[in-house]
Amino acid sequence: MINGSGEMIRGGTLCLSKAGLKIGNSDTKDVDIAAPNGAGVDFCINGINYHKADAADIAITAGDVVAALYSVILLVCLDSSGTLSTVRGDEVLTADITSGKEPLTWPQPVDDTCPIGAVRVDVATGYTFTPGTTDFDAAGITDTYYDLFAVPDTPITS
Repeated sequence: MINGSGEMIRGGTLCLSKAGLKIGNSDTKDVDIAAPNGAGVDFCINGINYHKADAADIAITAGDVVAALYSVILLVCLDSSGTLSTVRGDEVLTADITSGKEPLTWPQPVDDTCPIGAVRVDVATGYTFTPGTTDFDAAGITDTYYDLFAVPDTPITS
């Protein structure tokens, strides 16, 4: 591909189709890839295309506990073999996000992986959330799923 100034564009790590990321079908500690096309997700890493078929109950890998009253983003990535991994972002007080005092920033993906989606986890008073251990639909936990083309360049501000 050539850009407008005649330079050859190389590389690129992008999710090329909607992953349909959602809470695990039978294990709600996990996530599912349930693409709307029914065929899985297409993605590229460093300019090479890959495919991951729809899959149920894929374990989350980012492990630190999220404290009560905090929010965090778990970035969901695939490597060239289709292995899912997650990158945990920084915790921010949920009240600071909703008031506009502090944004919730997107974590940086690990090299040689493609971010295909993310899960925002908000934890209520009196609860904690441990990725891979706590159910996404547990009491006191609010989960929001995002399908990504690439990591957004602006943080979540509400």
